[in-house]
Amino acid sequence: MDSQLFWKEETRRFPHGSGTAVVWVVRLAGAPPDATLVPLFRWSAGADVEAQSLRPPLGAMLRTVTRGKEELTKLADGAALWIEPLRTGGRIRGCLAVRFDADETWRDAIFLWSQDLAARLPVVLEQLRPLVPDGVAALTGQQTLFPLPEPAVGCDEPASLRGTIPLPRPATVPGIPGCIGISREMRELGERLPGIAVSGVNVLLQGESGTGKEIVAAALHHLSGRRRGPFVGQNCAALPESLFESELFGHRAGAFTGAAGEKKGLLSAAHGGTFFLDEIGDMPLPLQIKLLRVMQERRVRRIGDVQTRAVDIRFVAATHQDLRREIRHGRFRLDLFYRLKVVSVDIPPLRHRPEDVAHLLAWFLKHRGREYGEMRVGERALAALQAWRWPGNVRELEN
Repeated sequence: MDSQLFWKEETRRFPHGSGTAVVWVVRLAGAPPDATLVPLFRWSAGADVEAQSLRPPLGAMLRTVTRGKEELTKLADGAALWIEPLRTGGRIRGCLAVRFDADETWRDAIFLWSQDLAARLPVVLEQLRPLVPDGVAALTGQQTLFPLPEPAVGCDEPASLRGTIPLPRPATVPGIPGCIGISREMRELGERLPGIAVSGVNVLLQGESGTGKEIVAAALHHLSGRRRGPFVGQNCAALPESLFESELFGHRAGAFTGAAGEKKGLLSAAHGGTFFLDEIGDMPLPLQIKLLRVMQERRVRRIGDVQTRAVDIRFVAATHQDLRREIRHGRFRLDLFYRLKVVSVDIPPLRHRPEDVAHLLAWFLKHRGREYGEMRVGERALAALQAWRWPGNVRELEN
């Protein structure tokens, strides 16, 4: 197929009465989360030189091909970004992105053109070769996902700083104390969290390892009416099964061999506050039954004790596992799942919000004694960090 002729015919049909617009088409190579986006085409309408030099929004594109849903986003500069996944045979093969002015008069015509192109592209996607318009640098490999600041014209910087850029001052996500980021995903989570916090219901946090589930759990506590009470957390994967019951429920002196003194237990310690159970999917089945009883009756009995004690606790649990699959395999109780999952919160992985990488990097460096004015990073290094898939998420970046 003549790729040049194909794109020439398609762009000829673009509603040219409109203002500035930029079109990108990418093909998916591999399968998420290790997929790479291969830029096939970039074209701009209008005379805006700045728009013509825009980098492809690969972070948003990767999110679209991973989720398989189209999305329309209003950008901070007054533009709109519409991204449509391209499918054949039930599989996502790539996506089409169009950036245009949010108050564009020809908005509906641009949508119709884009939808018509998106319907025809999947069947020819594999036949098209990457096409680079005149005057545009070749897009080979996985490029930096977000524009990098340009060095000031005429500045006389030392040779050691050339090719580097200053890191931004870390921005806290509104609504999530202690969480760093500027991405749309985290802003949306921050908008949702305060309402969940004040509701007082149990919450199940779901997300990959290293995404910051404990920070979100702590934010739910500090934004709730229980903020003056204790926040007690326990990683279920870190406790051996033989110590689990003693740690959660406590014990009387002499209740078992080695129980020399009284032990209060974490559930009693969380009275009046929030109890956070990290990696709840690793809790042994016998303990799941006992925890369910505590949630139903709001009472705790220590090992070796006859009497029960009333407790007032809000439960927040977190997992990186698919609990529904664990239920099907008999490793997790369905009734406990529904007790915990009154509200479910999904925490996005770092590869879906690469615009947060620079802010997180600055935050970690600051906490290791670096001053904001001293923190710089090479352009190629930042591009590599933004393009990495981060299987270990924020914890991997920190380390």
